[in-house]
Amino acid sequence: MNYKNKYIGNEDQLMTVHESVLCQGRQQGVKMIHVENAAGLSVTLLPDRGMDIYQIRFKGKNLNYIAPCGIVAPEYYDARGLEWLKGFYCGFLTTIGLQHFGGPRGEHGLHGKSAYAPAENVEIVRGSEKDGQPTVTVKGTMREAWIFGPNLRLTRSIKFFCNENKIEMCDMIENCGFTKQQYVLGYHINYGWPLLSEATKIDVEHTSVRGRDDRAQSFIEEINTVPSPANSWPERCYIYDMKPDAKGNTGYTIKNEKEGVAVTAKYPAAAFPKLCQWQYFTSGQYVMGLEPLVCEMDGPLVGEKKSPAPALAAGEIKKHCITFTFE
Repeated sequence: MNYKNKYIGNEDQLMTVHESVLCQGRQQGVKMIHVENAAGLSVTLLPDRGMDIYQIRFKGKNLNYIAPCGIVAPEYYDARGLEWLKGFYCGFLTTIGLQHFGGPRGEHGLHGKSAYAPAENVEIVRGSEKDGQPTVTVKGTMREAWIFGPNLRLTRSIKFFCNENKIEMCDMIENCGFTKQQYVLGYHINYGWPLLSEATKIDVEHTSVRGRDDRAQSFIEEINTVPSPANSWPERCYIYDMKPDAKGNTGYTIKNEKEGVAVTAKYPAAAFPKLCQWQYFTSGQYVMGLEPLVCEMDGPLVGEKKSPAPALAAGEIKKHCITFTFE
């Protein structure tokens, strides 16, 4: 309780924090945490699905795409091929990794297991900034560990501010094993209507960009054009090499002046040197992903010779942070 504020009886008057559990269909049992600040930002988190961000509304407007399957409980995870998609609700942010991302290859299904990992040690901490501004921080831990395999722990912290429309998310990835271990990490950030429309403009801080395949490359002149929904629109992906600023940070802005909303993502370029732009403008599946990546998706796999994936020494911890600002 903020006892210095004589105008309130409960901190929910400053920032609302609600926990709930879904109760029907394939989403039954999934826990949700909903945070709403005093400046127009409303965020829903899913502790049972990797502490990912299901939905963000800003000034009452939805910012992200939600897939037809909706929220799906983690027990429906299926590692075979593209079965991952049957529980991919997209949402604002879906984590991909930690032992694989990209298309299915060999024994690895699409994008790895992280998005289906239930969190443990979940806690909600109310605090304040030096200027007295109230904050809410949601924390949780996910594991990717099995005998004869890796022993990785991802601890996520997501911080919200009462009077500022921004979110600070930090992931701490720890190698709890006794030998060197590679990992991959990506943030599948999925923008949707009404932020995403024909009026949307995108500005990515990059040094170079290329199509992920020949077909995408043939349309690279249209990379920043958002068309109307079409009943048939084959997906395209583009890979950016990110450009650091004087402080070593990089990122992008996606903006829709017609709707009066914009999102800026900022993060250290050394942590996420690549970004994938995923375009899929099909009717009812109208989405653009802007996905920071720790390395190439299409190179050798984790553990293979010449894999570009970063590695952790025994006991080592690496930090990956991203800040979202909403205007």
